[in-house]
Amino acid sequence: MLDLTIHGKNLEITPSIQEHVTTKLGSVDRHLPCISRAEVEVISEPTRSQKDRVVVQVTLTVPGSLLRTQQRAANTKAAINSAAKALDRQIMRYKGQVYRSEREARGAPDFETMQAAVTGRPPDAVTGPGPDQLSADAGDLVRVKRFEMGPMSVEEAALQMQFLDHSFYMFLDAETNQYSVVYLREDSSYGLIQPAT
Repeated sequence: MLDLTIHGKNLEITPSIQEHVTTKLGSVDRHLPCISRAEVEVISEPTRSQKDRVVVQVTLTVPGSLLRTQQRAANTKAAINSAAKALDRQIMRYKGQVYRSEREARGAPDFETMQAAVTGRPPDAVTGPGPDQLSADAGDLVRVKRFEMGPMSVEEAALQMQFLDHSFYMFLDAETNQYSVVYLREDSSYGLIQPAT
């Protein structure tokens, strides 16, 4: 059974919302059984555009990785539906990458062991986001996220960035033992930022 938690910000998580989230996301572990936790945050934001008022962010914890999507819509159900569709695409991409990795490894250990070896940390070492809410004034720092960082290659960092659906990803480079940032360029290639030595 999937460990599913739902949080609301600036709105109440009603039984109707909870039931819709459970219906849409409760079965994701059938597509990817190694998901250990799913966190859903439903946020109501005062925006000028009525179609972007509700934000749904879903984070799935899988061995050695996180899958995340954030979708906006005019109402809660539409945002949840959109997030579920986006997660389906990420899960398929994730499964494809794991399948390719296993084929290339020939005789590789089971999935959890392989992911732990790739990231250099056990599956339960991924703590996920721990946001601290700060002042929300314009231009101020409004959110802090903390993650365990095990060493990984540039290629693994780029893959993790794709799974999180972000345009950049900070990581501990296994080759240089320094913190670096991989980022998505406008031409869909990747860039790498490293500290000067």
